[in-house]
Amino acid sequence: MGKMEIAPRPDIPFKYSLARLEKEFVRTGNAQGWMHTDTPLLLAVSGGSDSVAMLWLFSLFRNKNLVVAHLDHGIRGEEGKGDASFVASLSARFGVRCICESLPVPSLLQKGESLEDGARRIRYRFLEETAKEEGAWGIGVAHTSDDSAETFLHNLFRGTGVRGLSGIPEKRGPVFRPLLKYSREFLRELLRLYGIPWREDSTNEDTAYLRNRIRNMLIPLVEREINSSARKHILGAAGDLAFFRGQEEKMQESLLNLASVSLPFCSYACPLPFLRRLDAETTAVFLRGAGRALGLKALARERTEKLAELLNKDDPWCFQWQSSMYVFSSFPFVTWVDPVILNGLDPSGITVPLEGIQGTFEWNNWQFSWKREKPAEVSVGWMQAVLPCTGEIQLFSLSEMQNHRDTWALPWGRHIFPVLRSGSFEWVPFWGRRSPAGVIPSGEEVVRIQSRVLHITAEKGKEYGL
Repeated sequence: MGKMEIAPRPDIPFKYSLARLEKEFVRTGNAQGWMHTDTPLLLAVSGGSDSVAMLWLFSLFRNKNLVVAHLDHGIRGEEGKGDASFVASLSARFGVRCICESLPVPSLLQKGESLEDGARRIRYRFLEETAKEEGAWGIGVAHTSDDSAETFLHNLFRGTGVRGLSGIPEKRGPVFRPLLKYSREFLRELLRLYGIPWREDSTNEDTAYLRNRIRNMLIPLVEREINSSARKHILGAAGDLAFFRGQEEKMQESLLNLASVSLPFCSYACPLPFLRRLDAETTAVFLRGAGRALGLKALARERTEKLAELLNKDDPWCFQWQSSMYVFSSFPFVTWVDPVILNGLDPSGITVPLEGIQGTFEWNNWQFSWKREKPAEVSVGWMQAVLPCTGEIQLFSLSEMQNHRDTWALPWGRHIFPVLRSGSFEWVPFWGRRSPAGVIPSGEEVVRIQSRVLHITAEKGKEYGL
């Protein structure tokens, strides 16, 4: 569908005029990259004034391949259902297809997760999944300059680095924010002037939430009693710090790539001695970068400092970053591990008959392929081994092996790291040392086994072969 036609209104101030709005809209769309794309754009619309303004502007100035996405969080009962109905009706009025879904967010919270954090996590997962299904170029969200100022203060008070003080970025990953230059009040006045309705979310007035106290109490107090331009100055400081955030992210990428090692079932791993050589400031930069790279919630300053202190501890330790990520240290590695790895696998042993010439088998996300051969020597390596062929392979967890302390295997994973036994020969994939294991009498068969381990995380669901 083309642009929605609205006649010019001489009674409307110039800053709210369609001519000015269109010019700014096109400039923002070109800068963010979505203005002329032919692929769909997914717009996250809650029904509040900010997202309704975003939908209205897109319906006016770029009404092609738009899809509205709305999630009822199951928190506000009939009020939430009313929002969904309103968004569906408004989308139809503007000629935009709407996808509405309802989820019981309170019952989907992870252990230790607040309702606010859980709702955000589930909402963005819904948006990302919907965008993927629609083949969308990106996801438009209606954050304003007020949101950016509130985020600055929220992060400042909880303790953060430059990442948390650089405001909300206009575009990051698939998410773009076309309204960041506008204030919430500007958008509300715009909707009033053009007669566009919106919904009020009663939870926005609930001072039990820190962000609401900052929005409804702190910022008005500061503007009234200290400086009426405080919001503008906060945004200016955030803009300045955005430069340093960019510099820090480049440094983080270099450090993470330099230190990275590939270990089974680890979302990220690096040598402990590497981290101990960094100074305190660089260590904090590294840890913030690891969290950012893994898509984790940013740690408060005091928790970042606590994690940095643990790096100097010689004994093994565990640090819970969030419910879906643990950090383990056991010399010589520091590892980031999703707890689904620790809790979702069965360490019970199995016996695999070697029937035929070749075959495959699996155990706890380890995949093995085998083939009978007739070489003269038995040997073991990191991911393949040549063992005597006894007609079967016994497979059990490393924790059941008497001499498992002779390997470099990490303590947290010994119940899910495999040991393969054939006759009197044992092989520990990945962690077993490369060494010849003996000579086979002439004419006797051996079996060559190759292994592959899948790296999985609960949030990302990605698989990597080592």
